[in-house]
Amino acid sequence: MRSVSEWAEVRALVADGVSRREIALRLGMHRRTVGRLAGAAEPPRYRREPAGSMLDPLDSVLRKLIADFEGIKAPRVTELLREDYGYTGSVDLVRRRLAELRPRQERPAQKTGYRPGQVMQVDWAEMPSRPTVLGRERRVYALVCTLPFSGASTAHFTFDMTLESFLQGHVRAFEWLGGVPRECVYDNLRAAVARRERQAEKEVVVWNGRFSQLRGHYAFHAHACTPGTPREKGGVEGAVRYHQTSFWPARRFETLGELDAAYARWRDSVALPRRHATSGHIVAERLAVEREALRGLPPVDFDAAGRRSSRVPLDGYLKLGRCFYRAPETLVHQRVELRWDRDRVWVEHQGQSVAAYARSYEHGIWQPAPRMRPEPPPIAELVPLAGPAVVPPELSDYAELCA
Repeated sequence: MRSVSEWAEVRALVADGVSRREIALRLGMHRRTVGRLAGAAEPPRYRREPAGSMLDPLDSVLRKLIADFEGIKAPRVTELLREDYGYTGSVDLVRRRLAELRPRQERPAQKTGYRPGQVMQVDWAEMPSRPTVLGRERRVYALVCTLPFSGASTAHFTFDMTLESFLQGHVRAFEWLGGVPRECVYDNLRAAVARRERQAEKEVVVWNGRFSQLRGHYAFHAHACTPGTPREKGGVEGAVRYHQTSFWPARRFETLGELDAAYARWRDSVALPRRHATSGHIVAERLAVEREALRGLPPVDFDAAGRRSSRVPLDGYLKLGRCFYRAPETLVHQRVELRWDRDRVWVEHQGQSVAAYARSYEHGIWQPAPRMRPEPPPIAELVPLAGPAVVPPELSDYAELCA
């Protein structure tokens, strides 16, 4: 086989007008070889004939298995081939052949436009590093809410991804916006989507009960993305990366309150005044337009706090997480409601708050601290008593008495 340099030289000489006979004499090759190289649009390459696979004789068997059992996996197919047909190859070989016979159906992506106040995309994100807070490393999560029309985002930071944090993040986002968008889009978060069911050949989303209360309170529509297609909410995916790379690095704080304050400063002074990377508009200017199109907030705030009915034990302490919070002693053996959100813990009895504390994320904290056992009383000092002085007799006196 001729080399690439020979192919290039032949084509250059042909372009110069040199005859094929002369080119053959100069390069020491046959005229037919010169003609073949001159007419080739690509350089000559060595092509190995494809070797046969041990699965080729079983091609019809594989096709029948795929047709009869849709979704069958490579390990099970390999097991059947080994038992029934004496197959001795690997699972990876079967997996590659199944990928050829059953290619994935990719849905084409489509660019979507949005109107002001139409959609808010929501997703959880874990921050890329674990800061040391209160003496130990902690995971920090952010519920990121993005408006695709303007590109504006806000985030609610927590140490967990509970339902209460999810709901509270919505409440804070709506308060910051000063209104409610028409629809919110989610990526099958468990806090929003309880499950999916097939009803009359149609897939139906069953929403979480507490989340449905939030929807009804603020009167917005909800949409769950198709499983495995995060591009349906590409706006919040980009916002998550932006928060992880632009806000989070080299950030120090002692409490979540300090983190909130630092984030608010960054959001208002850096994120909103920036020029959008794709559309080139100023984010804050479009956000002002979008706020005008939002639905108004309801007159009553949504109660996103968690609640648990408990009977007050003898010592009065109720457990939340790994900490303990005390109810009034007068309510011992009575049933109360323990309430909590990200920052506070309080106790309610008959609809009234009877005790309130700042929420602690340390382990084994008691609020208030248990009463210390009193020290035993000190030993009384010996006080000398006044009495008559007794002078013992001299020894000479005893001698006289004995005489």
